[in-house]
Amino acid sequence: MKIVEKEFVREIEASKAVVLWNYWDHEHLFVVHKHYTDAKIIYEDQKIAVYLLTFKLPVFSFMKSKSLNVMIQKTPEIIKVYNVGLFNLLSATTITVKELEKDKTRITMNYKFVLTGWRLILAPFLNVMIAKWNQQVWDEDLPIKLRRQKALRLGFKDFLGMPKDVQKRVFDDDLELILPIVRHVHSPVNFPL
Repeated sequence: MKIVEKEFVREIEASKAVVLWNYWDHEHLFVVHKHYTDAKIIYEDQKIAVYLLTFKLPVFSFMKSKSLNVMIQKTPEIIKVYNVGLFNLLSATTITVKELEKDKTRITMNYKFVLTGWRLILAPFLNVMIAKWNQQVWDEDLPIKLRRQKALRLGFKDFLGMPKDVQKRVFDDDLELILPIVRHVHSPVNFPL
């Protein structure tokens, strides 16, 4: 058995609430990220989400695979994500979201992949693939986070929009995230029961 571990640290001009929202907003996964083609939430509450992702394979993008993910809000600053994906590869990701000052946040992403049996041959490739994947996801998510930060500071409320009175389009209080994120009853990520 071998564990491949890689860590990335990034900072963003956005609140912790916005960063966490991005992780828990499952509806954006297959709209924003070009390698995901579908997401279905199997279970979700105030601390846990279990979901099935469909994604294009890294090299053979004409082929698809699925992964089962369990995401847990361990503390107000720490998310754990457990994944069983392609080739039954097991991974555990720890995401630490620390607000450095108002509307400035540091995100530390620690990835651990457990390799056993024939999967040991993947070790040299994983370091490169993890770095490439992390950069791509960061680049794809960055505009969404910055837009949401700006909209919330202008008084935007989900399902309500902006205040009608332009003079009231300012919100300086702390931003907070309430889980689970409310979705429309007909959201495409809702698992059909």
